[in-house]
Amino acid sequence: MLGLLKEAAVGGVMGGLAGTAFYGVGKAFGFLKDSIKDVREQRRNTNLTIMSRNSGRGNPNAITHFGAELNTRQKNLLQQLPDYDSSIIVKKGDVNLKDLSALTAETGNEFAMFTRGSQRMIIRGNSNKVNINGSMAQELYNAGFKWSGHTHPGTGINVKLESIGDKYILKQFNQRQSVILDDQGRINIFTIGE
Repeated sequence: MLGLLKEAAVGGVMGGLAGTAFYGVGKAFGFLKDSIKDVREQRRNTNLTIMSRNSGRGNPNAITHFGAELNTRQKNLLQQLPDYDSSIIVKKGDVNLKDLSALTAETGNEFAMFTRGSQRMIIRGNSNKVNINGSMAQELYNAGFKWSGHTHPGTGINVKLESIGDKYILKQFNQRQSVILDDQGRINIFTIGE
């Protein structure tokens, strides 16, 4: 008798689990049916494209390879930096290194960024340098600026390598490291010894 009760209990549990499994499968099929219905409704809306969700605007890599546009913030920065050796000071939140890389992708010019507290100074260079010499670097350092980084136009591993001049300027800021970005937004951290 005990064996019969045991088998009945096991059968009841197994039957209950099977019912639960079929219930779960039914829910899954209902979810799948609703998903297919949603996809069909989205297909009817022909205004949706991949580009409308991700235009690449402001992305240095997309600017370099696909001719994407600068974003609004980057366009405003470029308007304030029209020529070689022009400079601006903006709030720290108004520019980042990715923006400089995008500006380099757009113009083919180097840009350098220096940070002091909540301010950032941006200086536009030309295709192979930013016009900062040792005494200018010392002035910026004495005014409380740090060298955040700069860009080099072009792509490839050698583009992100620091020059002797880069190391010299870094030394004037009494810093051990800074960064170089290419025009795709890829970063190289360069350092100097003590």
